[in-house]
Amino acid sequence: MQSHIPSSWKDVKIENTPNEDTKTDVEKRKRKRSSANKATSSQAQGGPAPKHHKTNLDTRKQEIYLALDSVQLPSTVDKRVVVQKSVSNYTSDVPSNQLIKGCIAQFLPVLPMQSDKLDKMLLGMTKNLQQIVTESSYRTTLKGVCPHSITYTNDIRSVSKSYEDTFLRQCVGGNERPCVRGADCECMQIDQTQPFVGVEYTLPWETRNETHRGMCLPCSRATTQLLFYDIVHSGVHVNGLIQRFYNEHSKPGEYRLSAMLVCPPGGPIQNLPMPIVRHQRNAYSVYKDKNILYMKQLEVDFC
Repeated sequence: MQSHIPSSWKDVKIENTPNEDTKTDVEKRKRKRSSANKATSSQAQGGPAPKHHKTNLDTRKQEIYLALDSVQLPSTVDKRVVVQKSVSNYTSDVPSNQLIKGCIAQFLPVLPMQSDKLDKMLLGMTKNLQQIVTESSYRTTLKGVCPHSITYTNDIRSVSKSYEDTFLRQCVGGNERPCVRGADCECMQIDQTQPFVGVEYTLPWETRNETHRGMCLPCSRATTQLLFYDIVHSGVHVNGLIQRFYNEHSKPGEYRLSAMLVCPPGGPIQNLPMPIVRHQRNAYSVYKDKNILYMKQLEVDFC
């Protein structure tokens, strides 16, 4: 055992081979010194700004926000975007007002294009909404009608043939309005050589709705007839009423029975409880009188 103990510490040799932990510490110190040297050289060459430059940017942002309060920006320009653009173009020699004007000028040429895009988008949304409403199932809507809001049979009034004949024409007065269907009005399809948009059909006991336009008489008849046939063929029981009035028949001065749309036995009497004139395009003829287009009903009079 004494042979392993040196007689003098001067004769002991120490190996300088570092272990793994020592190597790691040395490498960390080298990387730290290298990073510090790079930062010093980059600042000397005009590299990243020192910490006090960030303070200058914050001050410039505050100046820009204050200056924007006195500038009338377009409604489509976001103030934050202008500030970001101004700060990105920051130089100590350029005043804030010039930066703001330069950044706003970048947005101004784009504004008319954005307005056009917005108009096109709104037009597309309107067309899509009209298509959705057209393709929606009105039977499902009528099926959910509350019984308290139903119009009962004794609330439906009759309209005479003489009164309806006065609405088979185009608008002649300044207070009259054309059919809400416009170019799709049924009056446009009666005579292709003399098309016109019919006048809005108002019932004698109703006040005109100033916010919503109604249909002409032929369009109203066509709509009622279309709804009736669809309900009959679908077999769906609905509570809603599809007629606003009814017509007298088999009386002098009124319509003949063969011209009427009548609910058959076992049919949806809750939807069409009273007879109404059936719509048929070949039952009208168009004529002109003093540059005003009129229509006459054919073979519908009671004899």
